Amino acid sequence: MPLVNLDGVNIYYEDHGGGPVTYVYCHGLGGNSKFFEQKELDWYKARFRVITWDNRGLGRSGTAGEYSLPLYAKDLKLLLDYLSVDEAVLFGVSWGGVVVQRFALDYPEKCSALILDSTSSETNIAGSENWYMRGEIARLGHDAAMRGRELESAFSGHSRAGDNKIVLENESYLTSYIAQCRSTAGLREHPLTPELSRLTMPILVIGGGKDVVAGAGGSVIIGRNVQNSTVNIFQEAGHGVYTSDRIGFRRVLLDFLDREQILELI
Repeated sequence: MPLVNLDGVNIYYEDHGGGPVTYVYCHGLGGNSKFFEQKELDWYKARFRVITWDNRGLGRSGTAGEYSLPLYAKDLKLLLDYLSVDEAVLFGVSWGGVVVQRFALDYPEKCSALILDSTSSETNIAGSENWYMRGEIARLGHDAAMRGRELESAFSGHSRAGDNKIVLENESYLTSYIAQCRSTAGLREHPLTPELSRLTMPILVIGGGKDVVAGAGGSVIIGRNVQNSTVNIFQEAGHGVYTSDRIGFRRVLLDFLDREQILELI
């Protein structure tokens, strides 16, 4: 599948299926779309035109001179323009949900609906420090970064930065990974929450009651601050409900799109 040069950055994408509704998958922090393409794609492409992509500096995309949350969102906008997609259902899991929120705020005309899974629009002091330290672990090496430090998690029961020895597939991913960690940490001082009331498209917010990475609290915050939201907390699901409870997630997704008259079910 192709690489396309978008404003000087090579972005990897795949384009599958041919349904009337376009479904865009946005991956988690430091990751790429390979897992979705290998494990999830068949079900989605039978119902949608599905576009997957790797963030700049990660996966199969090229590196860049700059990394920031607005630039990740801009890359997606340029990709959709390149693929002649006027509007789409944007799905984001974890960090991908942060990118989707920024994208919707900057390019609302491109969004027929948002699906936000296991994500948030802000973080608290402990969470911000935790994510900043994850970037430092990657930059300095685990032992050097954690020397003399012991971080508490953002919420009770969450994994701590000190428990995670970061292993990246390729050292070239490091700069983008650190930028994403710092952008997540920055949601404390620069939260997206105050901007969310501007969003008017239908938004399905999904959280997992047993999510030890992001927690369900972020999903509740988003739901309270957008105009047109449906919130579902799957009490027994973990981080990434779309995989930890596939059957339940897919049922809720299709019901939501049908109710919003975005996808007509046969």
